[in-house]
Amino acid sequence: MEHILQAVAVVTPIIFVLAFGFMAGKMKAFGTAANPIPIINELVLKFALPPALFVGTIVVTRAQLEEEMVLFFILLVSLFLAYMAGFIIAKGLFKRNIVESSIAGLAVSFSAGPFYGPALLGSIYGAESGVAVSMISLVINVFIVPLATIIIKINLAKTSGEHHSLVKMMSQSIYEAIFKTPFVWAPLLAFILVFIGIKTPDVVNNSLGLIGKATAGLAVFVAGMTIAANKFKFDGEVLFIALLKNIGLPALFIGIAILFHMPSGSATYNQGLLLAALPSGPMIVLLATKYQQYQQQASSILAVSTVGMLITVTALIYILNPS
Repeated sequence: MEHILQAVAVVTPIIFVLAFGFMAGKMKAFGTAANPIPIINELVLKFALPPALFVGTIVVTRAQLEEEMVLFFILLVSLFLAYMAGFIIAKGLFKRNIVESSIAGLAVSFSAGPFYGPALLGSIYGAESGVAVSMISLVINVFIVPLATIIIKINLAKTSGEHHSLVKMMSQSIYEAIFKTPFVWAPLLAFILVFIGIKTPDVVNNSLGLIGKATAGLAVFVAGMTIAANKFKFDGEVLFIALLKNIGLPALFIGIAILFHMPSGSATYNQGLLLAALPSGPMIVLLATKYQQYQQQASSILAVSTVGMLITVTALIYILNPS
């Protein structure tokens, strides 16, 4: 019983801050003249999260980083298969078009690791968990999001009668994912510095860490505001996609980890599994809004999977029994 309460205690702060953000969104605490969500989201993604990921990566040794590279490949395979499963199910079972199916695929594969990871893993494993968060951030933003974007762009180009080179679209998407996304190139830079043996001074790490500490609370807060800003619709499709995300993706991670011979119970395994179990990221709502499709479903999946986290992630923490 005591351990169950400890597991709940880890997840409860995230739910509390999420509810706090939801309340702020419903109360329009930041005014009605302009939508504050994109502004706060920019603060998180461009100014708070990149330093947090950089510091979380630069503090580990080269040997530790090499050991955790297997996590990168397990996450890559797991998230890719989860995307394909979500896409195929949305297209075949729920008769969605290509754009909607691609967003549904992202809903299954886009773990909120970059958003909630620092809050969840940081409270259990400390600063070194930043490496695992960096890994899933790279996988999502360098591989999964460009894949979904390319599929959407190809479909829209066909619909409008335009013709674009597949190679050009791929190179443009990957370029934007890496070089125009600070929370991707920041940990990449840290990886390079660790591998070539360059350590940044403590004063630099402490300075970056100060703004980085704002990541966890702000990311969860703005996710709550995102849920509040969108209409909610609960149906079989929303529930099914949310279950695929919260239960299917962690199960897939376990299967791929077995194939890669990753020892269960290790800190790396536990961190990867917890990141996979986190709910869908708020980015799916932004993408749905951008293409004006699947908006109500995306926001509803975000809400259901986030609330469901209280059960699934709490259960995982209890089962894994991390020290």
